[in-house]
Amino acid sequence: MLESINEVLNRLLSNLIEILPDLILAIGLLIGGWLIAIIVEKLVRRSILYLNNVANENLKRKFLNVDLKGSARFVSKTLFWIIILITLLACIHLLQFDFLSDLLSRVIAFLPSIFVAVVIIFAGVISARLADDLIKSAAARTGLNLGKYLGRIIRYLILFVAIIVAVDHLGINIRFLTNLIIILISALLFGAALAFGLGAQTSVSNILASYYVRKSYNLGDKVQIGEVTGVIVKITDHAVLLETSTGNVMIPAKEFNESKAAILKD
Repeated sequence: MLESINEVLNRLLSNLIEILPDLILAIGLLIGGWLIAIIVEKLVRRSILYLNNVANENLKRKFLNVDLKGSARFVSKTLFWIIILITLLACIHLLQFDFLSDLLSRVIAFLPSIFVAVVIIFAGVISARLADDLIKSAAARTGLNLGKYLGRIIRYLILFVAIIVAVDHLGINIRFLTNLIIILISALLFGAALAFGLGAQTSVSNILASYYVRKSYNLGDKVQIGEVTGVIVKITDHAVLLETSTGNVMIPAKEFNESKAAILKD
């Protein structure tokens, strides 16, 4: 009995000594891969945040802002785990663990598709946020209250398209679900566009009228429009500010086209 135990222990020790160089090399490889993964993660995250700051500096004049902190974390962590998986596969090959090697090989063979899908989603997130900010900014300049809702709808639509493209790239068949969601989103967009168009009608009329008011009137002109008489002190994109005997009055620009307006002599 004792001889059998000694034989087993000697065999285990012999096997350990035999694989010890490969084991040490595998541990070193794992540590090296882990360090590389950390470095790549930090470099990618800082690069994305740097580009985010540069983009915000350029977009500041347009009152836009892009926040990619969450996206930077997502992309950098994805690359981190991809490098870790590749390192683990190399270690398993080195130690000749065939049963694990086949499994990890299949996973890693799928990694390029996963990486491309991540890039597609990342690009979709950036595009969605930019579109949202652009629509909100344009709506704010035209005085529309529906801008934030339309911007949010467009943002989610772009994200949805990006996710669908990414999932399709991975080879997952979700055609029925995609068609159903597209029908629902199309109906939602039609309703939103109709509401936006109806809400924008007054604002657009005032913007166009303001353009012609600037051509026909000057600051300091004394005008009478309807029952209001006053001096033009300011012409905005939507209205005309009149200084009257009772105080300042803001007249919508379209009133100068729709009502009888006259320039009075002092």
